[in-house]
Amino acid sequence: MKSPERKKKKNWFKRSTRIVGMDPVTFEEDWRVVINRVQFISISVLVVIVLFFINFLIFSFTPLGYLLPENIKNRNKEKIEATAIRVNELEKIVINQENYISNLQQVILGNVSIDSIYTKNNEGKIDQSEVVITDTSISKVEKELDQNLKESVAKQTSKNVKLFDQLFLYDPVSGTISSKYRIPNHPGVDIVTKKDEQIKACLDGIVLHASYNDEDGHTIILSHENEIISVYKHAQKSFVKVGEKVKRGKAIGIVGNTGKRTTGPHLHFELWSDNGPLDPLNYFSFGQ
Repeated sequence: MKSPERKKKKNWFKRSTRIVGMDPVTFEEDWRVVINRVQFISISVLVVIVLFFINFLIFSFTPLGYLLPENIKNRNKEKIEATAIRVNELEKIVINQENYISNLQQVILGNVSIDSIYTKNNEGKIDQSEVVITDTSISKVEKELDQNLKESVAKQTSKNVKLFDQLFLYDPVSGTISSKYRIPNHPGVDIVTKKDEQIKACLDGIVLHASYNDEDGHTIILSHENEIISVYKHAQKSFVKVGEKVKRGKAIGIVGNTGKRTTGPHLHFELWSDNGPLDPLNYFSFGQ
């Protein structure tokens, strides 16, 4: 025999509820719905499931899904990771650029010789003196090496000429050439000018270096497009500061006689590309 408590619970589920719709004026019954509590609970659960499924479809297959906190968090995480990678790449580029500029300054200022740079680059290579070449082949090898060297120099010269033909170069000073370009001891030209002659920027650029040293006196180094560097040494006075932008033909200093490596007032001028020093007389007339 069922206990009164269990019977009471069973009757609670079976109890019906009548929902009636009435006319607000006449209060006559328009419609009615009779439903027990089991049916009500079942319908409610079904409605919740349907609504959940509809919401799932909406947020999964429409742009509204991007509004969910989790998706926003994931997108922000992806952006942060991409930014971190880009920052690391930029740091490497900046470090390499700083090393390049530092090494170039050391070479230009005479603190490191060009020969020492070549020596470092050739470390670990085979000592050519240890390579044995037969007498029958040495002549042929020498000819091939000589021909390759000539072709390489000709190609580089042609490349430099084409590059500078596209630029509007400005003579840094006008005067007489007292010492010509000689590698490796003198990678530039010396120009004797009038007293207090102004030094002009040969191209638009940025001041890479502007300071005094005992060997070369007041030295100015400008960085230009296409990895071109111009150097001006022994100035009496400098008009520019590091980081300053200069226009072609702008006065950047005055010709002088500063530093130990000078015997009289003149401008020592150098021109560099990414392949090393260039002969300025191939590109400038210096008023002659």
